[in-house]
Amino acid sequence: MNTVKIGNDFEEKSYAIIESALTNKELGLIPEYCKIYKKKGYYSTRRKKDIIFDLSIELTPPNANKPTLLYLIECKNYSSSIPVDDVALFAQYISEIQDYAIKGVFVTNSKLQSGATEEVISHGMMLIEVDEENYNIVYHKSEKNTNKEDDFDKIILNAIQEALLPTKIEGLKKLSTKQIDNIATNLINEFKPYILNHALSIPLYDLLEYLKSKYELEFKYSSIEDELKNEVLGYFDSEKNEIIVNSSIKDTSREPFILAHEIGHFVLHKNLKVNKSIYNNFKDTSFSFFEQSYVLRNPKNWIEWQANCFASSLLMPEHSIRAILILTQKELGIRNAGRIFLDEQECNKSDFDEVIKRLATHFNVSKISVEYRLNSLKLIEKPIYNSNAENEKELLRRLSILGSKRNW
Repeated sequence: MNTVKIGNDFEEKSYAIIESALTNKELGLIPEYCKIYKKKGYYSTRRKKDIIFDLSIELTPPNANKPTLLYLIECKNYSSSIPVDDVALFAQYISEIQDYAIKGVFVTNSKLQSGATEEVISHGMMLIEVDEENYNIVYHKSEKNTNKEDDFDKIILNAIQEALLPTKIEGLKKLSTKQIDNIATNLINEFKPYILNHALSIPLYDLLEYLKSKYELEFKYSSIEDELKNEVLGYFDSEKNEIIVNSSIKDTSREPFILAHEIGHFVLHKNLKVNKSIYNNFKDTSFSFFEQSYVLRNPKNWIEWQANCFASSLLMPEHSIRAILILTQKELGIRNAGRIFLDEQECNKSDFDEVIKRLATHFNVSKISVEYRLNSLKLIEKPIYNSNAENEKELLRRLSILGSKRNW
């Protein structure tokens, strides 16, 4: 295929996707203030003429007569590694454009020669390497970025990823809670059946050793960040068959659930066919692992929901937590053991707190993990208050008192 046509197709696809995302307000930007151009020229004071860039994105605030932020994007298909001189030339072009806050974005399907990456970073540019065989994106970020630039960088990066990479995830099964529970139970039985027989907590480190010996799964602690320097709590690297947990949560109450969550990714998702860049976006940052009201609109939602369900089932198998709940409630003298009734009465709130604390201790998990599991099994009953009904009851109560005083 003609190399010019390949390059043009590359640019056209990028332009179309980013333009559509802007128009549909999918980038968190107001379309009226943000525009994308292809092959637009910007005046060079040095050359006394316009320099043409493949793509550009202009951000113009309200009441401003010209853009204040400008992204200049170079989209190139190379048949060989990129020399330092090419990167330096792009940086030179950018430096000749005045009167804007400018960020350069260099997009390529080839690796950079020695020193070229450092050249990109030293000029504060964003580099996106597209590995067409493995659909991988490597993002190199300048440390000089401000937080505001980081936010917009993320928007642009996501938009370009959408433009260049397929988003379909092959092999993702929409498993039910019961199916995931059975998968976790089978793993425990395969590992140590007596854990379920005696409703014991699962020794996660022993399980990791077992998974290493049987499936060559590696595990390590490390300080993990995503491409935009956000802290990552845990990550399963499917290419390396390795689970990484952030050192900052080692030996904390958060670690068991996060570790079990990553084991869930290993068990459920290791064979997914997905480009590495999109999978990297599934790294588990400091979001809520215990969101109950999932809206399962996309593969990311399904994958994280499945890993959460698996973690709960692995750490607190249904039959085990039901058995320990009944035992705990009997020890505390609570009637109707097997379910928890939680309302505004102090005695019930106190019982609830004590039960949750004891279950967390038994299963070696956090209290919020226990509450999440009990809620998912519908073992916590909370009365539904009807404000109108309560008002009517209060009115009747007052009328009754008034009637007794008036001898009605």
